[in-house]
Amino acid sequence: MPRLFRTATACLLLLTTVHAGAASLADCALIRDDTLRLGCYDALAQDQAMQSKPTENDAPEQELIVDEGPGRKELLAGERLRQEEAIANNAFVLTPHRRNYLLPVTYNAKLNEEAWNSQYPEDNMQDVEAKFQLSVKALLWEDIFGERGNLWVGYTQENWWQVYNESSPFRETNYQPELFLTFANDWEVLGFTNTVLSLGINHQSNGQGGDLSRSWNRILGGAVFERERMTLSARAWYRLPEDDGDDDNADILEYYGYGDLTGVWKYKQNEFSLMLRNNLRGGDDNKGAAQLEWSFPISPRFKGYVQYFYGYGESLIDQDHLTNRIGIGFSLTDLL
Repeated sequence: MPRLFRTATACLLLLTTVHAGAASLADCALIRDDTLRLGCYDALAQDQAMQSKPTENDAPEQELIVDEGPGRKELLAGERLRQEEAIANNAFVLTPHRRNYLLPVTYNAKLNEEAWNSQYPEDNMQDVEAKFQLSVKALLWEDIFGERGNLWVGYTQENWWQVYNESSPFRETNYQPELFLTFANDWEVLGFTNTVLSLGINHQSNGQGGDLSRSWNRILGGAVFERERMTLSARAWYRLPEDDGDDDNADILEYYGYGDLTGVWKYKQNEFSLMLRNNLRGGDDNKGAAQLEWSFPISPRFKGYVQYFYGYGESLIDQDHLTNRIGIGFSLTDLL
């Protein structure tokens, strides 16, 4: 398969990601994210085309005026949560969950050749490969515990593709379905507003068998704190125990730790984020990871995207391997 065709195929995979819709023009106009707002208008137009002609009782659509003045307090994660709730009941909608992106070119300075050779002993692993992620969610139950609680189902798939290798195999794929609750909140803590609380159950596996099988199940709790254009997200997890004979990676907590912290800063149309995690152990047993991201505008639909990862556990097969990777490509949806 020619390299150009394989790269184009990788790009097309991300273009199948979901569009967004809304119940009214007012809901669409409130959406700040360009991609979500444009998708909202598209889905709304489809709905209106299938509806019957308006009756005499239909009230005319009122013009919406949105205050974008400098004094407006911008709490981005809480605002995005409200936007998602506004469009989630549209039949044409799967809402973006985590970031959806494609990195056609990444360079890894520290290859995990041991895992590669166990699958492809006759091929050399390339230090340049593609990486992409698809992530969506859908609202299952709105206002489950009152006005502030919603139940969601989410699915994230992350792929590492040796697209420039002769046989172009997918080196690793991680599947991550989850079920979780979100609660809108307005607590004030040290100058930050706690806008979102979450609690859920998460399964992650690489779909492999035998010695290459990796999987674990977690209970995750999270909290989002915001202040103007800065957002801090803290997560903690508890690994659900497994029988020793069924445990593919008994030492996974030694590398992933018990939680992570992500900071996001928006400046104009740029988004910068930093994820940190650590197992909080001393000496040679200390393990962790850091991921730095930058997205920047290149078109109404897409953003340029740069990702740098250093540490353990970039993927499940690499949980105990130190990775040093940088990649460039584009992002369809941001974190906020």
